[in-house]
Amino acid sequence: MEGKLQNYNMPMGVGIIETQKSIENIQILSDGQSLKRSLKMRDLVIFGLGFMAPVAAMSMFGIITLVSQGHSVLSYVLGFVAMLFTAYSFGKMVEAYPVAGSTYTYAHKALHPNIGFIAGWGMLLDYLLIPMLTFLISASFANALVPSIPVWGWVLIFAIPIAFVNIIGIDIATKLNSVLVLLMIIAVIAFVVCASHYIIMGDLTLINYKAIYDSESFSIGAVIGGAAIVIVAYLGFDAITTLAEETNVGGNKIGLAILFTCVIQTVFYVSVTYLAVILLGNYLAIDNPDTAFFNVLETIGGGFLQTYITLTIIASGIASALASQSASSRLLLGMGRDNVIPQKFFSYIHPKYKTPINNILLMSIIGIIGAVSLNLQIVSDLVAFGGLLGFAFVNICVMNHYYLKNKQKNIVKYLIIPLIGMSVCLYILWGLSTAGKMVGFIWMGIGVCYLAIRSMYSKESKKLLTDIEGQNIS
Repeated sequence: MEGKLQNYNMPMGVGIIETQKSIENIQILSDGQSLKRSLKMRDLVIFGLGFMAPVAAMSMFGIITLVSQGHSVLSYVLGFVAMLFTAYSFGKMVEAYPVAGSTYTYAHKALHPNIGFIAGWGMLLDYLLIPMLTFLISASFANALVPSIPVWGWVLIFAIPIAFVNIIGIDIATKLNSVLVLLMIIAVIAFVVCASHYIIMGDLTLINYKAIYDSESFSIGAVIGGAAIVIVAYLGFDAITTLAEETNVGGNKIGLAILFTCVIQTVFYVSVTYLAVILLGNYLAIDNPDTAFFNVLETIGGGFLQTYITLTIIASGIASALASQSASSRLLLGMGRDNVIPQKFFSYIHPKYKTPINNILLMSIIGIIGAVSLNLQIVSDLVAFGGLLGFAFVNICVMNHYYLKNKQKNIVKYLIIPLIGMSVCLYILWGLSTAGKMVGFIWMGIGVCYLAIRSMYSKESKKLLTDIEGQNIS
């Protein structure tokens, strides 16, 4: 056991002892069951790209450009910088706890079991709703191409194969995800090439500083407003940490995979947005934010490029649903192992496929029901609510685990950076719609009530809390 732990580049002294205890406890709770370790660093980056979708800037172009008053490039750069602080915190926590469960596990071990449940419950809202959102978006685009099949029919066409692929193993899911990510990258390259050719051959200028900063319409408030929307596109890089038990690389390389994913995605986002802004000319020309990018496509490439991009956006929804369903099932696995939700059901791993089959099926059923019954705007805000709340908890975990508990006195790495990350997440969360925040807080209230009732009446929960608190004292 000790030899394996040394491969993760963990903190010295107290940090190693505490992390050893944490991982040993998780392994005991799993009743000998384990996930299959087969993923490389490349697979983690592809997984993250699939979750975040390289073509997301295309579908979000209209609304972000309108809100930022033509400064969507700056909004993406600002959003990227803001998320770097939280990405750093995830990297530090996966070094300390390289196990499945992600946000839940970090808060459970670094703060308190009850806080861990609340953090996991909040993040579950993010992972629970992303499949719904992606099913709904992909089904809507597919229905526009083939109206004879209703939206609910397309939802089933997407959801059933995705569940099947996730059940039969992470290797198959990774290969499919790689193909889908490749299709999205090709779509981005195709747009960049066609757009650049159109600009160069026409009366426009490829190097256009006004596409980045236009003094006549610039407003710092508008740029920040655009960045708040942009950050929704970055939700998903954290899902890489849920695969910590299915990779052969150490925690420090998982952190690098998160960073690489964010950087690569930002290059895609900025490239697409910069060229689209040049082609658009003026943000006031946007009549309908939902169709703004497709109007740009019609200008430079006609029907074929529009159709291909539409198909790729559908594929991006499949890739995102595939990754988010996988991530949510691992989050539930971590919570089930600790018996904060029924252990027998949620911690079960299929003996042949080595995947949490019960969790995958549950997430699939919930995703299908939600996709055909919920409002798109509310779902989007709730995804952001759950993700940002979970991100804030992870930043707090870094401060408590490294700076306070393990006395790591690098004030920049273990206090200032996570403090900035936490502040950014809470600021953006507070800026969400009133309805989104209301439903989000109701969800958290349900979680608190569930935890209180379970703590009072469940002997297993009382024993677990007593054991872990005893370990923390020792």
